[in-house]
Amino acid sequence: MDISAESAQLISAEQLRRAARELAHSTRTVEHPGDSYELLGRLMNAQCLLGQVFEQLATWHARTQDGIQYDGEDGRGAGQVAGVIRAELALRDAADLADKADNALMLALTANGVIRWYDYS
Repeated sequence: MDISAESAQLISAEQLRRAARELAHSTRTVEHPGDSYELLGRLMNAQCLLGQVFEQLATWHARTQDGIQYDGEDGRGAGQVAGVIRAELALRDAADLADKADNALMLALTANGVIRWYDYS
């Protein structure tokens, strides 16, 4: 698909993927230990927003209608299909797990906040 034909959502998702990949490569060490608190805070905020995205996508899947947003599933005919239901349920699970990750990040942020880090220059 030509990038000019991609939706804003797909472009944003690709930018997020690239940023996450870059961050995954860069966090093997933290050059300035004091940055770890702010880093955790930003990751927690991002995780919360991802949970919101998963929940919204689950709700969208639940509201889709055969013949309007899709045309059955693999030739099985009309009616709400197993794929739509499975996608919705999996996205709700992802939203729940994102919320748990958000809570874990809050605990990490709180614990990190009491550490007196040395910063290297």
